[in-house]
Amino acid sequence: MNLPEKMDVPKDQLRQMNCEFNPLSRCDGSVMYTQGATVVIAAVLGPIEVKTQNLSIDGSYLECNYRPKAGLPQVKERIREATIRDVLELALLAEAHPHAKMSVQVQELEDRGSIDACAVNSACLAMLIGGLPLKFSFAAVHCIINDQGDYVLDPDQSETFHQRASFTFAFDSVDGDLLLVQTKGSFKIAQFNDIECLCRAASAQIFQFYRSQIAKYHGRSEAIAEKVKEQPEAMEA
Repeated sequence: MNLPEKMDVPKDQLRQMNCEFNPLSRCDGSVMYTQGATVVIAAVLGPIEVKTQNLSIDGSYLECNYRPKAGLPQVKERIREATIRDVLELALLAEAHPHAKMSVQVQELEDRGSIDACAVNSACLAMLIGGLPLKFSFAAVHCIINDQGDYVLDPDQSETFHQRASFTFAFDSVDGDLLLVQTKGSFKIAQFNDIECLCRAASAQIFQFYRSQIAKYHGRSEAIAEKVKEQPEAMEA
C-alpha cells in the first residue's frame, strides 16, 4: 500500500482525510479510513442471531474487537477496544433490533499518529455504511501540548515524541455532547478548556467529511442501480 507522504499543514488543522467504502465483501459494511498516514479498516456485521449467553432483553448485543497491525492484542489494544465499544454503545440504537447481535471489527493497518481517534472515526463510518441504527454519528479528535507549550491538533507520530500532555475527545453530531475524554500528562484546566474548544471545532470538519463521502457513495450507488435497470431494456431493443 502506498501511503501518502507527510504534508506540512498548520498545527490547528486536521491531516488530510480519505476513505474507501466496502473494501471487504463478507460483511454488511466496511471502510478503509486514512488520516494523514494513519490507516484503519473497520467492518460491521448485523443484525444477526445472538448466542443465549449474550442475549439482551432490552436491546441488541454489541460486539467490538480491535486488532493491532501485527501480533495479538496487548493491554493497550484492549484499552483501545474498550474505549471504542463505550462510544459505540452510546451511539447505537440498541432497541431497534432486540435479541440480535451487532458486530464491529476494527483493524489497525498503520499507526502514524492519532490512532485512537482514527479508530473511532472508522467505526462510525462503517456503521453508517452498514446501516446500523444510530442515535447520532460521532467524531473523535486528538490533540497534544508539545514541549514548547503549543497545541498541536491531530499530530503525526514524530510530533507525539515530544509532548507534555495528550487529549482525545469524541463528540456527537446532534447536540455536540462529549462522548469520550482521554487525557495523559500534566496540564492546566485552562489548557484543557482551550483544547476541548479546538477539538470541538475540528469535529465539525470530520462531520462534513462524513456527509460529503456518504453523499458521493450513495450517488454512485444510485447511478449503478440506474445502469443495471437500463441494461435489460437495451437487450430487449
